[in-house]
Amino acid sequence: MLVVLAVVDSLRADAVGFGGGDVATPTLDALANDGTVCPSAHASAAWTVPSLVSLATGTFPHRVGVGRWRHPFPAGRATLQSAFAAAGFEVRTVVHNRRWSFANTGARGEVVDSQDPAAVREAFSVPPGADRFVLLHHWWTHLPYVNAALPRKAWKGACDAALKELGEDPSSAPRYREAYHRTVEYFDAELLPSYLEAAGGQDVLLAVTGDHGENWGTSVPAGRTVGHMYDLHGRWLTDETLHVPLVFWSSDGRVPAGRLGGFVRGVDVAPTLTALAGVPWPGPAPSRTGPTHVERDAPDRLDGRDLSACFGGTSTVADALTVTTSNAVKPPKYPIHGPSMWRRFSLRTAERRYVYDGVDGTRGVSDAAGLARALGLARWTERDVWARLAAEQDGAAGSETLPKSCFPKFGTEEDEETIDAAPEGDLSDDEAAALDEQMRLLGYLD
Repeated sequence: MLVVLAVVDSLRADAVGFGGGDVATPTLDALANDGTVCPSAHASAAWTVPSLVSLATGTFPHRVGVGRWRHPFPAGRATLQSAFAAAGFEVRTVVHNRRWSFANTGARGEVVDSQDPAAVREAFSVPPGADRFVLLHHWWTHLPYVNAALPRKAWKGACDAALKELGEDPSSAPRYREAYHRTVEYFDAELLPSYLEAAGGQDVLLAVTGDHGENWGTSVPAGRTVGHMYDLHGRWLTDETLHVPLVFWSSDGRVPAGRLGGFVRGVDVAPTLTALAGVPWPGPAPSRTGPTHVERDAPDRLDGRDLSACFGGTSTVADALTVTTSNAVKPPKYPIHGPSMWRRFSLRTAERRYVYDGVDGTRGVSDAAGLARALGLARWTERDVWARLAAEQDGAAGSETLPKSCFPKFGTEEDEETIDAAPEGDLSDDEAAALDEQMRLLGYLD
């Protein structure tokens, strides 16, 4: 059996056909038609690294304490990879940066480059009689929206040019949105079908979602313009950047065709997917010890719920909490203190969205259509929400940043220095250092 969690970077709920979008996604639409769609799915973190942590652990990332890959991972904390491995599954973690992504968990199995489609197809090709779990993070749907692996200099240059144009000329947004749509269509038409075909005749259980949404300046508050990558996602906690698609599908009928009403959060994916696979969640506590691990209280605390019994009905989740990190609000700050590191929280209810920044003390409320305005709520209701969000921040776990030496290298030292980089001689030492720093700030190099 092949079990897959496919996380498509920056995938908005309204980008796919089954979500009401005008992007041609026949493959995803067919999976949604035959599987269970979750129309009100919301990311548990507002940008990639903490969102992937929440998806893999079934726990909000501010409790795990990992806001970047170089934060230590709690000893004894289970992940999807460790749970499936304990159940006898082979494990493949398919990511765009093999040195950093999930390396601090110590339980990611064989690591595969998600920017190498042939290698991804191999990861999906399960030998007869074997069971395999694949966590796939596809990121060509991320700015600059190019369906190819770019050298590091070209990637940064394209991103910088796009952000500069969006900041100076907001009317350019439709062009970037169209480029984004083309990358979604490419994943749907060219990549996902070939990956599933590689599974051969094996039974397949699949969940597809986004790590967060995307905007091209429309979420930026009045009076401000796009100035950083985190203005597109990560900084502004709105439906555009947090509402994501989520569909569960199986080839053997274990996932019914239909919908799951009500809220589903990123943290609910792990317990639901493992339940559908018949794998214990969270499974036995991993016995990892090492330089990327830290002892932390309550490593067995789980926030997510198994919602598989609700398929065809309504979720038991009443609202959706989302968190973002200090560096997304004010790059490049990664405070060690937990309540400073995890500073901005959002609560999405059926009627409105609340956003609380515990560092600068700002509070915001928008209605279900995303319009910020005074809603005339009862004072006790507001106090209850703000107290809840303040308590989440007060209890957030902090972490010191680990040195690079704690993380694996791939290939020779020379290969590691030039992987995804510009040709030799194209960058000065200072330019290369500045480029690495920029990608680190964005959370993609670290």
